[in-house]
Amino acid sequence: MDPNDELTMHPGPKIPSVLHLQSSHRSSTVWDVCGGDAHRSRRRNPTQARFPPLHESMIPILEDLRFDGVSRLSCVNIDWSLITALVERWRPETHTFHLPFGESTITLQDVAVLLGLRIDGDVITGTTGGFEGGWTNLVEKIFGKKPKEDKELKGGRLLLSWLTSTVKELPAAPSDQDIQRYTQSYILQLIAGILFTDKSGGLVHCMYIPLIQDFGRCRNLGWGAAVLAYLFRELCKSCRSGVEEMAGCVLLLQLWAWTRLPFLAPVPRGPVSETLDNPLWSGRAGPYGMRWCFHLKFTDTSSHVLSTLRLSFDALSPSHFEWQPYTEGVLSNLSEHCREGSEIWCYKGPLICFHIVEPHLPDRCMRQFGKVQEIPVNEEYSKALHEINLQGKQSTNWISMHEQHITHWNHRQEHLIGVTAHSGVGVVDGYYEWYTNITRRFHTRIAGSHFYTVILLSFLNWS
Repeated sequence: MDPNDELTMHPGPKIPSVLHLQSSHRSSTVWDVCGGDAHRSRRRNPTQARFPPLHESMIPILEDLRFDGVSRLSCVNIDWSLITALVERWRPETHTFHLPFGESTITLQDVAVLLGLRIDGDVITGTTGGFEGGWTNLVEKIFGKKPKEDKELKGGRLLLSWLTSTVKELPAAPSDQDIQRYTQSYILQLIAGILFTDKSGGLVHCMYIPLIQDFGRCRNLGWGAAVLAYLFRELCKSCRSGVEEMAGCVLLLQLWAWTRLPFLAPVPRGPVSETLDNPLWSGRAGPYGMRWCFHLKFTDTSSHVLSTLRLSFDALSPSHFEWQPYTEGVLSNLSEHCREGSEIWCYKGPLICFHIVEPHLPDRCMRQFGKVQEIPVNEEYSKALHEINLQGKQSTNWISMHEQHITHWNHRQEHLIGVTAHSGVGVVDGYYEWYTNITRRFHTRIAGSHFYTVILLSFLNWS
């Protein structure tokens, strides 16, 4: 045993061949200064009074478009300390969370089951301009009123307050046009407030409007895949040192954590009949995330305290992680939407949302599918793709820009990974040795000190 190697407290990675962005990663700051504040977001909560209330005529439309699950989950409050602790575990080099026992990630399966969104559909893309008369004419065509340039419509983004004041609550006997406009307005609020949140606060980008203009087209779009692409991009941005805000579908991130790490999840406070679900949804099955649509208690969970959560993550073992929560028994009690697209749960390739292209790499987390985890091949990190944003892209055709990646997605059935039947501990020989060398082993000095104290005592006994 080489004491110079074994007794030096090093958080990792020992071999930086995989995590080559460590120097700019938030975990370096956490280790160096023993802390860092929790992230925040400008997420709009659909339960707020300013958000348009549901109407019974909207229910079948939202179900048909697969937005019903997200609408029902809007009652879930976000634990920003938990979100931050997860962000600090995210690695843009692998698009996975690095936990003490291996990699894990949010997959298309999680999106479908937790939120009920369609994952197997046409790509969410288009242009960020180029319409005759500009965005104002398109908005007027759909909502019946033209917003004022540079006041109510800024840089291709529409004020949500204008939308709310323009599209009034439905009358007692609404027309088909009234219902369509009101539902389109509601969906834009879901897009801006939950699914594709950004740091602008009360604005929604007009590039989404053509996608909800025709409900026949809208129902065939893979909204869930785009939500995951967008969240991956935001995770890759938020895990950098110095970044203070988090955007994207943090609801999905939190529900994933509660599902995969049950010791972090709250439990209902009071009888399960006291649901926070809107009575208009009564009798309808929902997605898996609905299990937290109650008044919750956190008595027995590590929540809201970032330092405690960091230490909890450092101490995780494989038994803490729920590798396969979505059993057949569980799925049979959920909305049928949650099982749609199961054929592509193991799709490997790009996920797309307009300018965003992010990889879906289930082969790095095969234990989540009950399969043996092999030592994964290092994926090429695309700095160029990560740097693409909407700034200065006021008339870009993203269909042409990302044609190669869209073609890959359109042939997604040809890009399903081969897997091996589960056996033993679920990893091949040599996996843990490889992973220990390439990962960030500790985020907190307390956990590192505990570990190396044990090593030191063992070394002294051995000597």
